[in-house]
Amino acid sequence: MTNKTTSEGLDQALAPCLDRLITPALVIDLDAVQANLAATLRRVGGPQRWRPHLKTSKQAVIIELMLDAGLRSFKVATCDELALLLRTAGPRAVDVLFAYPAQRASLSAVLALARAHAGSRVQVLADSPAHLDALAGWSRALGRDAPLPVMLDVDLGMHRTGTSPARWRELAAMPDPLELAGLHGYDGHLTWAQRDEAHQGYDALIELAAALRAGPAAPEHGALELVTSGTHSYAHALDHPGLGAGLGAGDWRHSVSPGTIVLSDRRSHQAARDIGLRQAAFVATRVISAGPERVTLDAGSKAIAPDVSPPSSAVLDRPELEPQRASEEHLPCRVATNAHSPELGRLLWLVPEHVCTTVNLYREAVWIRGGRYVGVGPVGASGHACGLSDDALVKPPREG
Repeated sequence: MTNKTTSEGLDQALAPCLDRLITPALVIDLDAVQANLAATLRRVGGPQRWRPHLKTSKQAVIIELMLDAGLRSFKVATCDELALLLRTAGPRAVDVLFAYPAQRASLSAVLALARAHAGSRVQVLADSPAHLDALAGWSRALGRDAPLPVMLDVDLGMHRTGTSPARWRELAAMPDPLELAGLHGYDGHLTWAQRDEAHQGYDALIELAAALRAGPAAPEHGALELVTSGTHSYAHALDHPGLGAGLGAGDWRHSVSPGTIVLSDRRSHQAARDIGLRQAAFVATRVISAGPERVTLDAGSKAIAPDVSPPSSAVLDRPELEPQRASEEHLPCRVATNAHSPELGRLLWLVPEHVCTTVNLYREAVWIRGGRYVGVGPVGASGHACGLSDDALVKPPREG
């Protein structure tokens, strides 16, 4: 295949199995994934500067490609993502940040996974001083006596989670059995154009790191890690002279944490141009209904980017088709005036507006490589699990 994946190339790749392919289906171009990993590593300066978030890929086959590329540091948001990473890494030691404010039940699962994979390092995130104390209490109650590495979640203006730098500066000490590992300053509220605002946040993060290093909460050994920046602000962080200065300028190390760029999507077009990304994730869909100046596809909000305003996608190589508002199982598309309307049953390819929420909708993905279908496998961390699987054999009580 060429460097750009085309609808014709996708048709040819899946030709041997089209009669059996039930749509909608998630299709991953593994060559494009590998190219995106290599291009991103060149852009950020190597694996030590990138801690990708696995909320995007959620698949062992992609984690394997990441490990093969030399990546060893990751972020996750769910226990399933953490379990999948540790299971896939096996004997290869990884460093993973559970980048979500764990509560007692999820912390119990995180600590159990950390015990089962003692060769790897698992860090947790503290949302606030009160949450920090809760993490310490839960850890003690759950039998944790070894130091648990914790990153402080620093609110740089997104106002979603985390605590302001000023409040974190008042931290007197790390409660046992926790140790300060670093600062997490996610700036997902900023756009590609807001460089100055991003740099102001990074300045505050560096000042906080310096203050904590000089205070009673400082770790006894090792440098703090400063983790910043998703897909829409990584370039601002790489551009900031203080973050990249390294240990000689303040006893910290820095990494960015975009995950979307592994697969790419429509709303990441600026990052795609900057890095040279290829689109790696597609949703295969078929025309199930046709009307005057309208066709309807079988990929509704339960198949692609349910969290965005319409259009949730674009039809690959078919600009004359304009996706409208989706319902759960249907995606109507307006057909441009005088344009050819695709026939009933025609296979089409959608590029998601937001790939992370798209991948999460699927239990399995179809893989292509070298322009050929090479298999299908699980999206091992999609959805959510309640943690009560041990009770699965207990029958529900009968009414009455």
